[in-house]
Amino acid sequence: MSDFDSASALSQSGPKSLAALLAASEPPSGLWHADELGAIFRHQMAAPLLADLGNLPPAVARRVEAATAPRGASLQTFADLLRHPSPPVDLLEMVKDFAKTNADHPEAGLPREVAAALYYACIATAFVRLNIRITKLPDADLARGLLWAVEQPWLDAETQQLLQGALARITRAETRDALGS
Repeated sequence: MSDFDSASALSQSGPKSLAALLAASEPPSGLWHADELGAIFRHQMAAPLLADLGNLPPAVARRVEAATAPRGASLQTFADLLRHPSPPVDLLEMVKDFAKTNADHPEAGLPREVAAALYYACIATAFVRLNIRITKLPDADLARGLLWAVEQPWLDAETQQLLQGALARITRAETRDALGS
């Protein structure tokens, strides 16, 4: 057995050594590879809405059930919601909030990149399919976020197309505002 005294070694360590030790417990940025993020995103899109959103407070869970029940099997997964020609706006907002919560908390179940892509996809869906804005982000910030999401190589073509549609609308609106029209 070793007679190494870790407490003594720790107390004799300099500040830089202690900072490096503490930083080692934080998850590194870019933890996931593109192919892994793609697999996680595809898995999330195929997941039943109630499986993830059902863990919400009872009142919110009832709203999710109410939003999905009348539409039957056509609105059961995250992909069903984002692909639906006229998705319920309250359900889009709930999924957007779910994604934002996951993106904001490093210990959440989804990688930050996947959660952010889902967040922007919900905003894009409401904007493109319903002509409704479900975010308070200024146009410039929204455009940056949509552009980031569009550039993710691990997103499927249909989601990228949806994001591009929203980005084009925002860009046109910014240009119109800049021209004073």
